[in-house]
Amino acid sequence: MRTLNLVRLIAALAALGWIAFIAAELRPFTGIGPDAPPAEMAAELDGVLDRAMQRYSIAGVAAGALRDGEVIWSARRGMAREDGSPVTGQTAFNLGSISKPVTVWAVLALARDGHIDLDAPIQSYLTRFTLPDSEFDVSGVTVRRLLQHVAGINIHGYGGYSPEEDQPADIVELSQTYEPLQLVREPGTDPSYSGGGYVMLQMMIEDVSGQTFDAYVRQQVFAPLGMTDSGFVEADLPTRSAAFNYYRSEITDLRDVALAAAGVYVSGDDMENFLRAHLDGGGVLPMSWLDQAFAPSEGTPGIGMSYTRTETPRGLMIGHGGNNSSWNAQIYIRPETGDGFYFMTNATSGAQLDFDLSCSWLSAARELPVEEVCAEAYELTHQISLAAAIAGLLAILIAYWLLAGLAARRRRFSCPPVARGPLRLTARLGSSAVFAIGAGVAAWFFYTNSVMWRTQVILIDEMPVDEFEQLMPAVLAVLIGLALSLWSSPVLRAAGAGPNSRQV
Repeated sequence: MRTLNLVRLIAALAALGWIAFIAAELRPFTGIGPDAPPAEMAAELDGVLDRAMQRYSIAGVAAGALRDGEVIWSARRGMAREDGSPVTGQTAFNLGSISKPVTVWAVLALARDGHIDLDAPIQSYLTRFTLPDSEFDVSGVTVRRLLQHVAGINIHGYGGYSPEEDQPADIVELSQTYEPLQLVREPGTDPSYSGGGYVMLQMMIEDVSGQTFDAYVRQQVFAPLGMTDSGFVEADLPTRSAAFNYYRSEITDLRDVALAAAGVYVSGDDMENFLRAHLDGGGVLPMSWLDQAFAPSEGTPGIGMSYTRTETPRGLMIGHGGNNSSWNAQIYIRPETGDGFYFMTNATSGAQLDFDLSCSWLSAARELPVEEVCAEAYELTHQISLAAAIAGLLAILIAYWLLAGLAARRRRFSCPPVARGPLRLTARLGSSAVFAIGAGVAAWFFYTNSVMWRTQVILIDEMPVDEFEQLMPAVLAVLIGLALSLWSSPVLRAAGAGPNSRQV
């Protein structure tokens, strides 16, 4: 009886301890007041960043914030290489889909110089590629609509290529081999984010300018803005950061051929120049052209020329996010007030900064409590924490049921387990095997360097890492508990019970 009472006490303490642990580990979302002095905002962002990097195992970060067009916070943290080389202002990070705003500037530079008309069909500028026939009017695929993601082109995004894979030689081959570019919707109607559309814009820039895409953007955008450590060709960027997994180990980066959609590398110092250029064109684009970039697309006020659009009490805020394998980044700029924000990371789990760091800055920019401005992050992370709490309690309940039965000598382990007939025995053994295999696969997936934290796996980009690290051991405990339980059998109560006595 004493043993049974001890089991009960341990189970009760374990349940209380698990609930207390989950409650204490709820993700801390920190808000900033809209009128906070620059020094206070910088100190708050510093604290959030340092806490997040440690908690989510982020290798390296470049981040910053602007007010009235001036940098009030600039952070360079962690390592750019496994040898300990630190992140500096010149360290270039891959920005994933933030390449699209850069491409917008390059296309507008072509239009600025009279080389293209934004409202002309893009096919009139392409010499190496022709859109296949479609039930829709191909002439409606204009440059402007491609910039605004309303041209009706397929392919949401492109994956990178590992060194072991056959890689397309150029953008034209990519458009034919990855997934053929097609017109799949009526141009100018339903908005649909399309990396394929930006591949067409990349081909257009190369065909019209007679230069490589990288050379044209460097000449027309990066050089005038003083962005000397940015580009699309990795070999030309000696200060480029390596990519890291969750264990802060270098991993093989993937090569992007769709440069205009996802291939740019930008340093922290260069990003600050780029954000400031959004206030006045930076000598590259007149404000009339920037106004077109920020204007709402056909039928959707929430997006401009790739930029997201959000109305705030102090004016329009534009932005864009990006993630490519291990790379994660986010930018925001409010042109009317000169407020801006960015972060760039080289780590698989760097997307967590969009839950924590972005939310902190956005609470000030949108003049809302942090739990309102980042309601989706709150809801998602808290739901996973709740699931972890429930799974943990279920695991404790299963363990209690099993151990209490053993302590009270009402259950015992047997090999094979006792069952009424071969069909039930087979079902018990099969179910136990399924639970055990499920636990093994889950443990391998989440707790080894084989799959989950590799650069090729994009799932992590939207996953709250910390909360899943609480959920996974609870799920594993449930699966293991169920597997073990199926090998236990009730002890016969009657001393002379025969083989036909009922068994579970």
